[in-house]
Parts: sequence; structure tokens; C-alpha cells
Amino acid sequence: MIGRAVILLVTLLALAAKAAELPRPPIAVNGLEMVLPGAVLGGREVSTARFRVAGEARQAAEAMARAWRSAGASDVIRRDSGQWQIVSRIVSGEVETIQLRDDGVAASTGLISRWSLQPVAVRVANHPQRLLPPDARQIDQLVSRDGGRVVVTTVAVSARAVGDLANDVATRARELGFTRRPVMEAARAGGELDVAFYRKSRKGGFVPGGGAELVVTIERR
Repeated sequence: MIGRAVILLVTLLALAAKAAELPRPPIAVNGLEMVLPGAVLGGREVSTARFRVAGEARQAAEAMARAWRSAGASDVIRRDSGQWQIVSRIVSGEVETIQLRDDGVAASTGLISRWSLQPVAVRVANHPQRLLPPDARQIDQLVSRDGGRVVVTTVAVSARAVGDLANDVATRARELGFTRRPVMEAARAGGELDVAFYRKSRKGGFVPGGGAELVVTIERR
């Protein structure tokens, strides 16, 4: 069976200024900083922060699960997903999810996200077609709206290699005025995965009257 690459484009258009509470892991971590403040993905509001923690990802995930349970949480879920160690719980009408992976230097890198259980209004709109290579076939799209902010999530597939697709999308993003940001770039282990973050200024072009954030995930399936 011939493999294929799945492309996930998450584009946040015309970002509205909004204060968002920084999600915090239940144990001591280093370098905690917001990555995605108060966005709307899949029709729900989400804030995501990144961090580093000493020790292996599995050990850190177990410690976080214990900390949440010790604090009285009865719905803590602990699971593995490929290279990621996952811990999640429901608290105060929100889902908190922690993703951890080893970074090879006796430490782990992680993301903590807080998702609202209350959906926000969703409307369908055109997505940025010019970011997709011509051979990529779109299989899904979701557009979320929250005030002046629009989030476009596009899923497509292609028979090309992950690296080739990543280079193509990067070229298209640059041509549209996006600048690549060094925010938790994913390791291209074996050419199976590529993750990149981009930002576009408010000066004309692809996003009339507003700036944009772009997250591109390309994974071999």
C-alpha cells in the first residue's frame, strides 16, 4: 500500500486582541510561555502554552497525572500516542490536555492546552487555497468565528513525500507574506512529520485588513 501525507493547515485570520489566562501544568516546569492565546479551533475556544520539564516524558506525565489526582480530580485520563505522552482532565467546564515528548537531553518538551466545552458560533467560508500544493486533495475544512477573529482549519492529502510538501508549503507561505516562527519546531524524524508556525503582518496582501497566524502539520500516514 502506498503511503500518503496528510496536511493540516490551521490559519487564524484577523486576530482580535484578547487576554487569555496562561495554562499551567500541575508540577514545576521551565520556560512556560503562551503559544496560542484564546483562539477558536473546531468551534471551541482554546489557549495553548509550551514548556520544558526535567526527566523523561513518561515520568513527567505520570507525575502530572498524580498531581491532578491528588488535587481532587477524579476524571484524569492518562494515555500514550506515538511519541507523545498525554494527560487530560475536565475542570470548571474546560478540558485541560498536556502533551509531552522526550527531546533527547534528559528533559521533555510539552504543550498544555485548555479547551472550552462551550461551543462558539461557526460559519463556513473560503479557506486559503493558495497555501495548498496543486496535487493536494482537500478532504475536510472547518471555519470558526469569534467576534472579529476567524479560524480556518483545512485537511488535505497528497502522495508526495513529507519533506517535498513542507518545502512547497513554506515557499507558498513566504510568497503570501508569512514569516516562519521558531515555536516548538517538530523533529523531522525519518521524514515522517513536519510542523511549522508562521505569522503574517497586517500590511495588505493575503489577509485584507488584518494579520494572521498559520500552523502547518504534515504527517506521513
